[in-house]
Amino acid sequence: MLKQRVLTAIPLAALVIWGILTQPENIIFYSLLVVILISGWEWARLSGVKNAGLRALYAVVITAGAFFSQQFISSYPQWINSLLLLVVTGWLVAIYHMFSKGPQPANQSLSVVKLFVGVVALITPVVALMLVRSESAQWLFYCLSIVWIADVGAYFSGKRYGKNKLAPKLSPGKTREGMYGAVIATAAYAFMAGLFFDLKIIEILMLLIISTLATIISVAGDLFVSLLKREKDLKDTGNILPGHGGILDRIDSVLTSAPLLALLLNLVIFNA
Repeated sequence: MLKQRVLTAIPLAALVIWGILTQPENIIFYSLLVVILISGWEWARLSGVKNAGLRALYAVVITAGAFFSQQFISSYPQWINSLLLLVVTGWLVAIYHMFSKGPQPANQSLSVVKLFVGVVALITPVVALMLVRSESAQWLFYCLSIVWIADVGAYFSGKRYGKNKLAPKLSPGKTREGMYGAVIATAAYAFMAGLFFDLKIIEILMLLIISTLATIISVAGDLFVSLLKREKDLKDTGNILPGHGGILDRIDSVLTSAPLLALLLNLVIFNA
């Protein structure tokens, strides 16, 4: 399994990094729409939609929503911070509900609430990441790679020191020590990024804080998708990526971290 994961991850990571750093904004945008199209199909499954045609329809609606949302924000950029703030607040409410209630017993029934949550959860990251891309390709790479760095930090820290479960009802494999490792790794990464972007000392400090918050909420995004899978008695959201599962399994952390990163970077760094 590990070998299969590595064989899938290396070319996929190379393709993503190449695309981020070399391709123009429109190619990035349409690539994100493809990711959201597949994610919409998988989210419909997690929401209990059994009919393949209806899953496809939901995925298309989500993708169209992302397309027109980006067009709207491009025409009325003054609304972007308000939109992102609203979504981040919504995620905080959802995360609180997740930890206080925990997963419900597994069942295959349709959930309209989950379908609605998917509309917001899948559309907003596209708008958020395009906002970051409008600043520079390097900033877009940072916002995505910080999630990868957090995953690496959590894996090695959890494997070496992990004893105390972070959320055993949601994801038995995650530990508090892994979370600490993720925060330390991303803090170090943020400091180096601050030097790379030639930020002022106060801006580097703010980037450290922003990155720490993004790391914490990215883990919550991972746990949220784990909750959805547990409620449908599924191991993965799909099987499109050998050894990794579905697209949602790979971008679950980005769903929550991207809106927060885009909002705070836009307020504190980009417009400073």
